[in-house]
Amino acid sequence: MLKLTIKRLQEKNKIHKVILIGHELEVEKLAEELNCEFVYHANEPLGSKWNAGFIAAKKYNPDGVLFVGSSDWISDDYMNYIEKELHEFDMLGMLGCYFTDIGREIRSVYWKGYGKGSRSQEPIGIGRVLSARILNAIDWRPFDIDKNNSMDFQMYHKVIQKGGKVGIFDAKEDIQFLSISTAAWTNKHIFSHHWANIIPSVRINSKQITDKFPELIDLKNQL
Repeated sequence: MLKLTIKRLQEKNKIHKVILIGHELEVEKLAEELNCEFVYHANEPLGSKWNAGFIAAKKYNPDGVLFVGSSDWISDDYMNYIEKELHEFDMLGMLGCYFTDIGREIRSVYWKGYGKGSRSQEPIGIGRVLSARILNAIDWRPFDIDKNNSMDFQMYHKVIQKGGKVGIFDAKEDIQFLSISTAAWTNKHIFSHHWANIIPSVRINSKQITDKFPELIDLKNQL
């Protein structure tokens, strides 16, 4: 899974440098194999771990930094849109994403995001890009170092607190985010809550997703 995620970032999303944060020897070896930077850090607290990745990115002097998890995929052309907007916005993202679970079959739903209320215009965590401007303002530490929960809101709050401007892409056919789960590993989100509409979500035909992310078929065949 992680190997597919990295190769998508490098080959389809054209990311300049992929930075992996972890403590497992297997991840370190994979980073070396795929020409990624490896940052050694314990898995918890997540705030400290993820901050370490942003701090490592600073030395590459980027215009912006993309934040994704090991099972998060972004559509091929997403960064082309980002590059056109990054001069104006300090945080860019979308309001919703697809969740896909791989078992005997591939099941998929669309989640519209945080919904009504104070978070209605907050982009979801997957695919967020922060500008170097705002990262400098928050010392390249978008998370509270001792926290393991409410990570998306922490980042959003820090950006807003420093006067950052947030840009949201409307849902388009050529821009999609995908979060993948399977019984082969544990996820922070629980797909069954989306599938049963406990977290309001819309079931969709998974062919829509596999057409956009054909690597899903490769992943299913390997599990």
